[in-house]
Amino acid sequence: MPLMNIFKNSGHYHIISGVLLAFDIYRPKYAATSPFIVDTYRNNQDFLYVAAGIWAFAELSNFHTHMTLRSLRPPGTRTRAIPYGYGFSLVSCPNYFFEIMGWTVVVLMTNSIAAWIFLAFSVYIMTIWALKKHRNYKKEFGKEYPKRRALFPFIL
Repeated sequence: MPLMNIFKNSGHYHIISGVLLAFDIYRPKYAATSPFIVDTYRNNQDFLYVAAGIWAFAELSNFHTHMTLRSLRPPGTRTRAIPYGYGFSLVSCPNYFFEIMGWTVVVLMTNSIAAWIFLAFSVYIMTIWALKKHRNYKKEFGKEYPKRRALFPFIL
């Protein structure tokens, strides 16, 4: 990973997500008795359980795809294989897709402007990365590379 990516990723996750999101969500607007919460879908236990379940699915799926990516290159070699399996049948970068899914759930649960900003920035950056990886896979593996989208199934 290039050195500048460490600073970009740290700024993205620690400043935009950590500080901005925490500052927004921990203010009185999000208190259990706030009009922003009371009598809205954010106070509906069924919605919260379903959203938490979808979020957990997205996070576990993201982890699973990272484990698949980790196993593509045997130790001590530069050989790389085409990723197959969970999520990879539809898109080249399911790890990004599942991360976007998880953050979308956070946006829906909070309706926080900070969460919206974080999601928008994340989708923008991960779309660029996914398109680049997709192009590189197609270039590296040629006709062997399966027909799949870069990031969003059936769309992009």
